Amino acid sequence: MLCPVCGAELSLRVHRQVRDFEHGLPVAADFDACASCGLLAQVPPPTAAALAAYYPTDYRPHVTAGLVARLKGIQASRQAAKLARHLPAKSEPILELGCGAGQFLHALRRRGYTDLTGIDRVPELGRGFAGTDIRYRALDLDQTLDLGGPYAAIVMNYVIEHFVSPEAVLGACRAALRPGGRVILLTPNTASLSHQWFGRYWSGLHAPRHTQLFSPKNLRLLADKLGFAGVELVSVTDPASWTLSFQNLVQARRGAAPRAGTAWYSLALLPAWMPFALVERALGRGSSMYAVLG
Repeated sequence: MLCPVCGAELSLRVHRQVRDFEHGLPVAADFDACASCGLLAQVPPPTAAALAAYYPTDYRPHVTAGLVARLKGIQASRQAAKLARHLPAKSEPILELGCGAGQFLHALRRRGYTDLTGIDRVPELGRGFAGTDIRYRALDLDQTLDLGGPYAAIVMNYVIEHFVSPEAVLGACRAALRPGGRVILLTPNTASLSHQWFGRYWSGLHAPRHTQLFSPKNLRLLADKLGFAGVELVSVTDPASWTLSFQNLVQARRGAAPRAGTAWYSLALLPAWMPFALVERALGRGSSMYAVLG
């Protein structure tokens, strides 16, 4: 299989038979890496139909009630504040691609943004926007790339790695931008210290739902390939990656998947992993990164 970023062979066998530690689906995935640019990809890649079936009803980003949902809401508010300097004026059109239960869009609305659209593949998620002026479209981007628009900004919160062809989706995003618009995306970082530490239990693999995973090097290469004029890459402090990776390690021995993908001890131990997340970010190897593509 050829690397979709640089065209070299995905010749490095990296992770084998990675289970779905978070939701317990009876599927295992293999991951190979490109020897040239380092892209990590699921091999063979899943079909669009198979990928769509990998999201259980209690999938964590789709949960609308309970402790996990409340924590996601807090996280979304912090992300909205952190990304505010990259966002357009509050009256300009913003799309969140893969919006899930909509916590980030609701956080933007609370901050005064008025022209908001969300796209996700699950029609039922639209109920989370009832009574608001946030527009919602149920759309499977592995089947069609009609994003609408044009938009002043397109945001993807840990979404680009979920598609059969991230390159095609990112290309569709560029085509749906206004002149001067930006794509803002957060994604796991394969060059992270946590990936090196946990290996096949690293939360960034999120098997079988993550198809391609990036490092700063190959994400910049992909952005250049698609014609983005500028790329800003920032390492993110991400203790959640550490606690979920530890959870995966525990679940590999226990077997039973936790409800909504998150075990109680992961939430309890989250503060304990913060020093590890701070150290890896200080080293420039954060578990996650965000990119601003213009």
